[in-house]
Amino acid sequence: MVKKLLLFIFLVIISSTVFSQQQEGNTVVGDSTTVIKNIVASPNPFSVTTKIKFYTDAVYEIEFSVKDLIGNIVYFKKYNTKIGFNTISFYRDKLGSGIYIYSIKTNTEIISKRIVVK
Repeated sequence: MVKKLLLFIFLVIISSTVFSQQQEGNTVVGDSTTVIKNIVASPNPFSVTTKIKFYTDAVYEIEFSVKDLIGNIVYFKKYNTKIGFNTISFYRDKLGSGIYIYSIKTNTEIISKRIVVK
């Protein structure tokens, strides 16, 4: 029990330091503006489904992926966005409890954040 607790604390510390992204000024190398803004997963943590909400200022083709902590892709799908607020519903399906990293990729940027499955 103590080993599991220590492992959980270790994973949380590692994931917060390694996988957290600091977007100072919201700039992308080679481009002066970001195309995707205000990304939020709600609810987070979740047990069955969560919604990834974000804002875009134009129509884009994006790639949405979810990876486990060792980098294995457990979900991948392409979407076309609309101008304004967009929502991607993500269902847990066969994923076990734990921390996962979701990414939204455009032609100019990749934004990654954490989600937790209960």
